[in-house]
Amino acid sequence: MNIMLVSVTQRTREIGVEKALGAHRWHILFQFLAEALVITGMGGLLGVVLAYVVSWSVGSLTLWSAFQENAGEGDIHLYINAATLIWSTAILSFVGIVSGMLPAIKAARLDPIEALRYE
Repeated sequence: MNIMLVSVTQRTREIGVEKALGAHRWHILFQFLAEALVITGMGGLLGVVLAYVVSWSVGSLTLWSAFQENAGEGDIHLYINAATLIWSTAILSFVGIVSGMLPAIKAARLDPIEALRYE
């Protein structure tokens, strides 16, 4: 959310120009919400890929089999559960929408004259 708030603050003049040229609130709202969702989606996708790479490269961690023979079931086996992946994607989407909506609403409510004066 902080990244999006900084983005709104840095692009205040751009928002003022867009509004002065006739952009509606929903144009600006959609612009910032889409940016937040792309950032969130890329971060989530990168996290899933990293999780698969780690679980594939590590495979299993020796725990109990280091002390006894044929005790492989006591080791830690890394795998990605589909239900956990779905839940984490849903939570990530919710957080992305909320953290994108608040700065987008702030940007859409800016007065064009005040936004153009901003330095």
